[in-house]
Amino acid sequence: MEVGKKIKNVVEDKFKLGGNMKKILKVLMISALVISTGCSSLTEMFKSGPKDVFTKEQVKNWEKTLEENLVKHALVPEWYAEANPVIYLRQTGTMTEKEVYFLTSLNKKIDGKEKEITEEDIEEFTDIAKKYNKKLRRKFYLKDENIKDGLALTKKMVVESYLKMETPSSHISTEVATPKEWEKIVSFSKKSDLTEKEVTELRKILNKFIKRNEIFNEELWYTREVSPRVLNIVAISKRELKSSLEQNNINAKALYIAYSQYFSEMYKWDN
Repeated sequence: MEVGKKIKNVVEDKFKLGGNMKKILKVLMISALVISTGCSSLTEMFKSGPKDVFTKEQVKNWEKTLEENLVKHALVPEWYAEANPVIYLRQTGTMTEKEVYFLTSLNKKIDGKEKEITEEDIEEFTDIAKKYNKKLRRKFYLKDENIKDGLALTKKMVVESYLKMETPSSHISTEVATPKEWEKIVSFSKKSDLTEKEVTELRKILNKFIKRNEIFNEELWYTREVSPRVLNIVAISKRELKSSLEQNNINAKALYIAYSQYFSEMYKWDN
């Protein structure tokens, strides 16, 4: 902000700006500040769309409504372990006893009676749905225990990188990994087994890949499989002004899809 003030003073002294021009300058400076500090928060705000509005009937059928709402807002199904989101919330302890009591009371209310669904009920349900959608949001990174067979994984990556046709492995070897990182993966593939220390080293390399936007290539991942989970990350990848959360989910899921047999389920990964 001090730099901004100095620029403002210099411009005003240099050009002797009047009142209207000073206002214009102030607007331009604020705009520049927003751009310089990053626009991810603005991106999230615009992507969040209109606030969810629920009817009395939807609130009364809260379980179905909540499930549909959580699925709608989840970036990837792994946010709720690819299961019923409501059951997942209960299993993980995200849904409190107080919230369970309130929600289960809703389908006992009857229109036209003393205990019908009220505007306060709708408002509280809306707040709960909003809370759960925020709670489910997550990034994905590998823990050591998420790598089921590090040796087999590195052998798969190296052998596949030698094929004449382009593959996710050849793409990673040339466009994502540094020469030193790929050399390390090749050296791991030549061993008879990996030590715990080597698995940790491999995990750190793979997590570096997840942080690099170059990892996902739509055409090459279609050579791996044409499936809903590939279509899921393709759709996200086509969004403009992707947030860091979206980019992480694309990259992590791309890595998981490419070598899923060597990893534990993605929802078990670290945050």
